[in-house]
Formats: sequence, C-alpha cells, structure tokens
Amino acid sequence: MVDYILIPYVDDDYEFVYLTKKNAYQRYVEANWGEWNEDQQRGFFVDFMDNFAKDIQIIIVDNKKVGFVQGTITEADDYDLGNICIIPEFQGKGLGTKILHRIIEENKDRDIYLQYFKQNPVGILYSRLGFEKCEEKPYHIKMVLRKRG
Repeated sequence: MVDYILIPYVDDDYEFVYLTKKNAYQRYVEANWGEWNEDQQRGFFVDFMDNFAKDIQIIIVDNKKVGFVQGTITEADDYDLGNICIIPEFQGKGLGTKILHRIIEENKDRDIYLQYFKQNPVGILYSRLGFEKCEEKPYHIKMVLRKRG
C-alpha cells in the first residue's frame, strides 16, 4: 500500500486542487447536466475555496502532490467529508481507502457524513467500510458512519 503524508493547503496549491477536482468530477457533472461549463465551474470553485480552503490537506506521495482531502468538523460536532480526490495515476492503489481508514479512526467519536454522485462506484467502498445510506438526492447519495468511540 502507498505511504503518504498530508500537508496543509497553501495558495500555491489552488490550480492543482482545481484540476484534481475537475478530473475527479467532470464525468459525473457531464452525465448529470450534459456539459462541463468551465466558466461556471470556475465560479463554483471560487465559492468552494472561499468556504473550505482552510479544511484542505494536500496528499503527498514520494514528494509529489497526488490529491487532496477536504473535511470539516461541523457545529454539531460531526465530521463532513467533502472530498477525497486523487490524480489518475495514483487511483486504484489503496490510497483513498487508507486515507478513509485514517479519517474514520481520527473521528471515531463523531458521526461521519459524506455524499457522492450516484454514478460513482465509490459507494461500494463506503458501504464496505460501514457507511449507510441516509439520504438520496437527485444527483447524490448521502451516507453516514455513526460514532464508534
């Protein structure tokens, strides 16, 4: 399994985070809305960064940026896992699973929430790790892993 470290996001990571997020989600945006409108998506990304840049950690493997994770502890003391995005050449190597295990362990005293596009097969992994579907939206499935601590 791949070893990694997480480092805090800095402003120089902005374009890397955008392109990594675009790579992860473009196919699902196109499947649901018919196209990827670059100007519109850049606008959404500005809003995303305004709200969540402080919660982003860059995933580093062998001194290379390979993805990012973004999660927030909510006012209700739950953990909201917003994104785990990994560049294609590091997908399928167990890295995402390893990061999820770390998040689960670090937040065992909290409920952990996440959502994903319905077309994304990652729901199988989330179910295997104990997450349960708690809500279905038009384009997303929301899941929760209840406190384990």
